[in-house]
Amino acid sequence: MSRSTLTTRRMRPLTVAVAIHLAFAGGLLATSTWHAEAYAQTATRTYNIPAGALGTVLTRFSSESGILLAAPAELVAGKSSKGLQGNFNTDTALYALLSGTGLEAVQETNGQYRLQITDKTTTLPTVTVTALTETANGPVGGLVAKRSSTATKTDTPLSETPQSVSVISREQIEAQAADSLDQSLQYTAGVSMFEGGGTRSVGTRIVVRGFSTLGKTALLLNGSRMPTNSLTGSMEPYHFERIELLKGPASIMYGQAAPGGVMNLVSKRPTVEPVREIELQAGSWDRKQLAFDLGGPATEDGRIRYRLTALQRDSNTMIKEYANDKTSFSGALEWQLTDSTLLTLLGSYDKTRAAFDAGKPLDGTLLPHPAGKISRTLFIGEPGQDYYKGKGNTLGYQLEHRFNDAWQFRQNVLTYDRDIDWAYTAINERVNPLAPRLAGREIVERFDGDKGLSIDNQLHGKVKLGNVEHTLLFGLDYSKNDFTRSQRLGFLPPIDLFNPTYGTQAIYGRTYSGGDRGKQSGFYAQDQIKFDQWILLVGGRYDSTRNDAGLDTATEKASAFTPRLGLMYQFNNGITPYYSYSRSFQPTANMDFYGNRFKPSTGTQHEIGVKYVPHGIEASITMAIYEITQTNVQTSDPAHMGYMVQTGEVRSRGFEIEGRTQLNRQLGLIATLATTDATITKSNLGDVGTPPAAVPRNTASFWADYKFEAIPGMSAAFGARYVGRQEVMRMAVPSYTVYDASLRYQWDKWQFALNIKNLTDKNYVAACPSVCYYGEERNALLTARYRW
Repeated sequence: MSRSTLTTRRMRPLTVAVAIHLAFAGGLLATSTWHAEAYAQTATRTYNIPAGALGTVLTRFSSESGILLAAPAELVAGKSSKGLQGNFNTDTALYALLSGTGLEAVQETNGQYRLQITDKTTTLPTVTVTALTETANGPVGGLVAKRSSTATKTDTPLSETPQSVSVISREQIEAQAADSLDQSLQYTAGVSMFEGGGTRSVGTRIVVRGFSTLGKTALLLNGSRMPTNSLTGSMEPYHFERIELLKGPASIMYGQAAPGGVMNLVSKRPTVEPVREIELQAGSWDRKQLAFDLGGPATEDGRIRYRLTALQRDSNTMIKEYANDKTSFSGALEWQLTDSTLLTLLGSYDKTRAAFDAGKPLDGTLLPHPAGKISRTLFIGEPGQDYYKGKGNTLGYQLEHRFNDAWQFRQNVLTYDRDIDWAYTAINERVNPLAPRLAGREIVERFDGDKGLSIDNQLHGKVKLGNVEHTLLFGLDYSKNDFTRSQRLGFLPPIDLFNPTYGTQAIYGRTYSGGDRGKQSGFYAQDQIKFDQWILLVGGRYDSTRNDAGLDTATEKASAFTPRLGLMYQFNNGITPYYSYSRSFQPTANMDFYGNRFKPSTGTQHEIGVKYVPHGIEASITMAIYEITQTNVQTSDPAHMGYMVQTGEVRSRGFEIEGRTQLNRQLGLIATLATTDATITKSNLGDVGTPPAAVPRNTASFWADYKFEAIPGMSAAFGARYVGRQEVMRMAVPSYTVYDASLRYQWDKWQFALNIKNLTDKNYVAACPSVCYYGEERNALLTARYRW
């Protein structure tokens, strides 16, 4: 049986499709063809259900139509359906869906439908079709997620989680043709791109609530810490079922963490019903991509299931000298060892050939230049000398054992190994004032090795004392990482920004080697308490960390206690106000003038918000105001030149609103709005009162996805992304708005899609953290997807 909890309920006709699965004795239930004259219902609806396994097709039909079905497992095994496109009442829809299966549906006196073999002489026992409750590590089934485990490490409704969590579903990723984590998060409140997305092919560098995710503490894989650097962690969204962003400090669950939040990537998992998909893509910049996704039972009894996903891409980028090639595989195997024990093996491999875009000078991009505007496609390096070659793998498992209905144990293990061989040309922020067409540059060549291990042991329990329900969590985790680097600096002559000539070979200096080894162990405890309509979340964590940066430096040891408190009240109308308090910590490298190791920087957040899940419609709205204060920030030592002290402070205050809805079967919407007031409040660098780099004051986005009733199978979507004014060195980076669009058509088992990003081909500066990065020019992508 699936791990998902099955709960029987009648589907409301206008409720967005919840995944309906048919199950009986561990098998998939399906229904069959029947005679059209057997039905008399007249309500007409528009359907766009692709062909596939009969159980899968009927699952979706049950969800969209609102009817309740019943069928024996023996009837549906191995059957398929041609799907349904167009306007149908219930009777004719069932007739079309079951055509050719040798089955028919009979309506009972209570309005439910029972499926049987057309020959009435054969009778089999029936079971009730049930609704598959969404799980935190499974498909969303649309744009609106209902559950997540990122914030609590328990499968918890988002409406009962007193902290902001954004969930980007597989359906949203496909509709928007997002090919990186940066692009996946573009329609998320409070998120901006550190380099405007300019380095998305080699890493993930985003800003959340005013704080950068640079470093090794912001990325999670299936809830486990993934100690990969933000510049060596390019991940393919195609391999993930959902991408979740927990906003604000998250150290209580994960130890070291940035104040802005963490990203959790949820892998595609084995399925009870077969999954078969092939995807072909072609588009701008000579892009060619092939991908496939296969899964289902590996044994007749269904106790072993598998999932295999792969992708091969050959592509250039807006700057044609920079490649964006990828080969990646991911696999998962679930083995139901006993009725109480489930083992899931997870692994991945990827190989990247790309290049790191180091940006362009302020002059000619953000600032005026006597020769005009620098081209956004200008290559500032040297052909053959700028490259990025990365390869890596992950391997791990998740073990779950249920002692009884109340208590269970989980162990999550993840290993990570990645090597990066790369060289990039860096350019000066300003041009030569005596020869303004020229900009100084240098080349950096380096080799990075990154290995890591994380183990998380969890004990979950549910206890009820009178009218008070407790969901308890006790955890003990351990992680270590080993990072090595060898690097050398090369000399290149200045480049003419408006008439470049290439062919100079870099002259390199000596090679420097270094690295660090880090370890962390932590113990945490959490209690989710429900009493009447009140929800109280309380927990704490103690961490001990150790970092060894090499023979010439002392071992850095640190410890921290990070509590969290959350309080919610659920009104009967779906409105839930909440308050939460949380903290984070990050160990800090370096020493002060006196040889004292720096303390970890800390983040403290207060968040007040409202979550609204209306009845009778598939929708979720979260509004939040917050204040995050980061202390122990490094700033210059005024008494000792060249040294640092920890007297700096950054404060971020903001407001966010994020709404997702499927108003009906035709229209889905995503809308976000955020205001971020991030300010350096203490510093010896003369920048008090200024915002950190690449933090826009205001951001907003809107996405509308519409299915046409008049043209069955046809749908279109339109999106707009607004990024407000940013600052760099007290200079303003202008705001900009970019539009995206898509057109899709479903025909039988095929889906065809055309996505256009930056529809108006706007030429704009996306961000200037130091140098400047242009946004991507208009680009188009054609997708053909075949599912059977």
